[in-house]
Amino acid sequence: MRRLYASPALLGLLIVACSGGTETTTSATDTDTTGDTSTSTTSIATTTVGTTSSSSATSSSTTMGETTGGPTSTTGPTTDTTTATDTGSTTSPMTSTTGEPAACDDQVMNGDETDVDCGGSCDPCADGLACAVGSDCQSSACTDNVCTPPACDDGAFNGDETDVDCGGSCDPCEDGLGCQVSFDCVSGVCTDNLCAAPACDDKIKNGAEVAVDCGGGECPGCEDGQPCMVGTDCMSGVCEGDVCIAGTCDDGVKNNDEEDVDCGGGTCAPCMLEGLIINEVDYDNLNTDSAEFVEIYNNTGGPVDLTGIVLVLVNGSNNTIYGNIDLSGGGSLDQGKYLVVAPDAMMIPPEAIKVNFPQATNNLQNGAPDGLALVDTVNMKLLDALSYEGSIDAVNIPGLGVVSLVEGSPFATADSNSEEASLSRIPNGNDTNNAATDWAYTKNLTPGAPNKP
Repeated sequence: MRRLYASPALLGLLIVACSGGTETTTSATDTDTTGDTSTSTTSIATTTVGTTSSSSATSSSTTMGETTGGPTSTTGPTTDTTTATDTGSTTSPMTSTTGEPAACDDQVMNGDETDVDCGGSCDPCADGLACAVGSDCQSSACTDNVCTPPACDDGAFNGDETDVDCGGSCDPCEDGLGCQVSFDCVSGVCTDNLCAAPACDDKIKNGAEVAVDCGGGECPGCEDGQPCMVGTDCMSGVCEGDVCIAGTCDDGVKNNDEEDVDCGGGTCAPCMLEGLIINEVDYDNLNTDSAEFVEIYNNTGGPVDLTGIVLVLVNGSNNTIYGNIDLSGGGSLDQGKYLVVAPDAMMIPPEAIKVNFPQATNNLQNGAPDGLALVDTVNMKLLDALSYEGSIDAVNIPGLGVVSLVEGSPFATADSNSEEASLSRIPNGNDTNNAATDWAYTKNLTPGAPNKP
């Protein structure tokens, strides 16, 4: 029978593979069936990088086919082991695939970049490129991991904004935020690159102001001719047609040098009079004199009993009395109220007291000159007088004697029969005892109401 032998070289390779790389010397003894013994030794050395190990392997005799029972071949115990060790290298995260440090211009997305050559420690990325946080983007806006264009609601300070989401082409900024020009601010005031609160001296129309640095309830009133919304927006306290106008003695506001509303000072009527006054007269009408009237005004500070108060009509051509109108039937005239003597058919405001003339027409003479006297017949006192279209300097009134109907200098202007007009105390109730300045010609007839220029 023939024996099959394993090749010593093959055995060595198998041993090396199993030993993990240890250099091993193997001794093999081969015994054949004839009793002859032969021994062969094979030495194989291997080296593995990064691993240190040793191993010994003993080969046993292998019989191919039948065994004759003779001595077996054994592998000697001698083993030669060689160990080799190699240390591996460590790669930094900021390296390229070649092992070189990552660069921001290598056209590769590497290192901590969020897109190719941008983001992270590189320059910020343009709109549309990838990002992780706002600082990765040129716009400072990172939405859903994509750089987005600047917007006025992105919570980032970008674009032409002067502060976060305001200024520039966005809405103006609130006080205390950044600005470049006044239009960047809600207040319209940019001081030292910060929006400042409105002030009444910043030379800008802002806050509640109705014009530059005036009005609105916080700043001083605006001058005449400037815009307004209410009277308090104006220095004069008078706003008409959304424009401040000059104060007058009949505007219902205490202004100018008035001592009280529409009275006192150097221009307006006295705030209080000693007695009743003749306040307005219309003695000449268009065509037939059917709308003549005389208005009496109470500005004494309290009600006045009309008992014994008489309106005396005087003919200036001979200085005689041609009529007496008893006002007693009016009862009592309250402070600030009016009594009107007029034809029965004439309408007056309901808050005024009316006493009728005895006739429907031609109750008053048309002058050149003629006059009126208001007399307290109880206390025998001349309360007021008016001489029109000339001067009546001396008229004998029973109980009073001779009196003048001219106060100070006479008023020269006459009533008209070619247009509706009257003679009125302007301002209303003005009695400084100088007819030339107290009275005026006006086309605004106001029987039973305050006089208008």
